[in-house]
Amino acid sequence: MPTPAPFVTAEQPTVFQKLLEPVEDFVKEQNQRLPKHHNQKYDYADFFRLLLYYFASGTTSLKLLIQTRLNTGLLPPELGLRPVPYSTCQEAFERFSPRLFQAVFQPLLSTISFKAVPELATLGTLYCIDGSLFPVISSMLWAEYTSKHQALKLHLCFELNRMIPVDFWVGSGNSSEREALRTLLAAGVTYIADRGYMSFQLCREVCQAHAHFIFRTKTNLVFTVVESLPVSLPAAAHGLFAQLTDELIRYDHDPHGACYRLVRFTIGQQAYYLLTDRRDLTTFQIILLYAYRWQIELLFRFLKRTLNGIHLIRHDAKGVTIQFYAMLITALLELYLKQQLLDRRDADDPGRQNTPAPAPETTEPPPPAQSYRLRGVDFVSWLNQKVQHYWKIGIHWLTALRDLLACPFDEKAVGILSKL
Repeated sequence: MPTPAPFVTAEQPTVFQKLLEPVEDFVKEQNQRLPKHHNQKYDYADFFRLLLYYFASGTTSLKLLIQTRLNTGLLPPELGLRPVPYSTCQEAFERFSPRLFQAVFQPLLSTISFKAVPELATLGTLYCIDGSLFPVISSMLWAEYTSKHQALKLHLCFELNRMIPVDFWVGSGNSSEREALRTLLAAGVTYIADRGYMSFQLCREVCQAHAHFIFRTKTNLVFTVVESLPVSLPAAAHGLFAQLTDELIRYDHDPHGACYRLVRFTIGQQAYYLLTDRRDLTTFQIILLYAYRWQIELLFRFLKRTLNGIHLIRHDAKGVTIQFYAMLITALLELYLKQQLLDRRDADDPGRQNTPAPAPETTEPPPPAQSYRLRGVDFVSWLNQKVQHYWKIGIHWLTALRDLLACPFDEKAVGILSKL
């Protein structure tokens, strides 16, 4: 078999090689540490490169990619992908540990300078946490969901500061979201979650771990108001929320008797109760952070639909974990490449640079619409507009990237990717 091309050539890398450039050293280090079998012809670096090309190229089936394109010579040799029997690729899921991919994923988060959302920079480390179901075949007995259906659940931590995934845990479809948070809990982080995570015991455990929370709670829980706090909103936001209150409260049925902060408001016919232990934030900052929680839902959609994560390559827990690591690494590398290209474009044309967004307290949301229903829509739309420039991977940009993967990373490729 021919020797595969290195991740990045000295003179003219391909777009695919440029995409993989940030992980080159991590992959080589892991590959060198692994003991080699006397007849081994397919190593970890080959396996890693193939998986990332599979997700980056938008191919719908790994088996078809290998049998009808890779092994028949239809893929450009510049990609550096080594031909491999499909059975050998499947064996690689068993031979290589998910820890090898974790050893690439975690350093990637700490060594790459992903852009941070300016308006969130002073509010601490902010993680949205949620779980999403992935349908599976009925023979995956470990992925128990209901008596008639199987499913697995991806529990994901999404950092709002840089708009990137930072940790995950794979469980069965009926695995507990609260237990997942306990597994992923880290000190100094503010966790933002929906109603499924709310429990008096979990709130206590988060605080004991020196972390913080902003949880949406049910509206029928009985509580006693300890103190009414002043409502702090930008001038333009006063018409967005109805029946807005900010209070220190104690729940009557909380066995720990803890005093928390409760922000209540209504948008249209929908009431929101946001509970938090953070008293340093303004009323608007608490609402803003919970509204940003929608970004994790967009990431789930991106993983399932855009990266074809809804199609599982393997049906065992180990193989599924490897697949999720490969998908998240691909998403991070695509985001980093886009941000690099935007920086390069803005440096060449300073007039196109975006001015940093001000802090949340001075950020003016859109003027309130006439109907309460439109007020909520406008508010969420305003948030999405603030992050889409540097943090959204649009389908047009992604399609162009897929078409250019085997092309040289030259001025022509840079020009195409920088304009979308």
